Amino acid sequence: MENLFDRWKNQIPKYSEEFRTTLFDPLSKKFGGSEKGKIDLGKHFSNNYELYIYAFFLGLYNEEYLPIADNTKKVDFSHEIMHWGSKGTRLLRTDFTVLQEYIFTSLVVKSQLDFIALDKGEISEKDAVKELIQTMEAYTNGGLTLIKEKIEENYNFLLHPTAFLDLILESKVSATSG
Repeated sequence: MENLFDRWKNQIPKYSEEFRTTLFDPLSKKFGGSEKGKIDLGKHFSNNYELYIYAFFLGLYNEEYLPIADNTKKVDFSHEIMHWGSKGTRLLRTDFTVLQEYIFTSLVVKSQLDFIALDKGEISEKDAVKELIQTMEAYTNGGLTLIKEKIEENYNFLLHPTAFLDLILESKVSATSG
């Protein structure tokens, strides 16, 4: 029997289709690629899931819990969480699958999941995983929205080599000053 983490990491989370053309296509490289290819194409992220992970944490740090509206078309990039950041066959790549554990831990803390009810069998593991994925999608949607708003406010912010780090730091500053 799989544990909750294993069931969760077999999922493929979704995002609002509006972000495919506004963020994923211009900022990340579909199907990954080498660092040189990423730079040559002007991409900031080597893989779509890297942008997804970044947006999740940006949404989480900013408490931007923004569920995707029911009438919104959702899409994915057909890549299970378990493969995000795995070294796979690329020898020069650093494995960062530990991020999967960090995301899962964050979801456990932030979700409304009743673990006692889960333990008693009052809710199914399938429903528990669904709740975790919905929470993940909501924080990611919040993060993607923040990125989109920042680009609309000043597209040139992407020209700075530390733009995405600055966006995270900006959120930390506003969290401590507010």
